Parts: sequence; C-alpha cells; structure tokens
Amino acid sequence: MDIATGPYQEGDAARFSGGVWLSPELPRDGGTGMMVVHFSAGARTHWHAHPGGQLLYGVSGRGRVRSRGGPGHTLTPGDIVHIPPGEWHWHGGGPDSPMAHVSVNVGGPPEWGDPVTDQEYGEGF
Repeated sequence: MDIATGPYQEGDAARFSGGVWLSPELPRDGGTGMMVVHFSAGARTHWHAHPGGQLLYGVSGRGRVRSRGGPGHTLTPGDIVHIPPGEWHWHGGGPDSPMAHVSVNVGGPPEWGDPVTDQEYGEGF
C-alpha cells in the first residue's frame, strides 16, 4: 500500500513535525475515536493531551512515546501504551525507523501544544 496516495491524509504542521500520514478516523461515538498513524523516521506529534486519555498499539517499526517529565518508551509491534487523561505527551517514529500505531483517543479532541524540540525528542531514551 502506498500511504501517500491511499486513503491516508498527510499530517498538518500545526500538530506534527516531519512526514506523518493518518487514516480516516472512525466516528467519535461517545467521544472515542480511532485511527492508524504512520510516522517517518524522526517524525512526531507536537505535545498534546487527551481529555479522556489515549491508547497506542504498535503495528510496525520502532517508535518513541514520552510524557512530559517522564522516561521515554520505545514502541514496537504489539506494545500497548496507555496515556492517562490530561497527561501531556508526544509520540512518533524512532530516530532511524519509521513507525505505525493504532491510536484510540477518548473523551473528545486533544488539546495541542508546542512542537517537540530535537532536544526533547532525545531526552529519556
């Protein structure tokens, strides 16, 4: 599948840094949405928080997940990461590997913050 020409949409610069592609999101029944997100190596979300939390399920590659002030977690296929409600965090591809994950977002749309700096991207790993 060629994600650049398939049903995926490119992530916008207001929420992502680097090459990111998002599947169409399933309807938010009761405030819960789900999508597949593909990150190129080094690409990542900006800092953000979900009102009801978020679940990430690693599908392919090696990625990174980190909450503000916490240690980093390497996300690999089969890993499940839970981010509690309101916790500021980011996730994306590894420095030398693309990554895809399933994202389950609870409680409505996230609040978006600043881009993750290169220094922040490397902290805690």
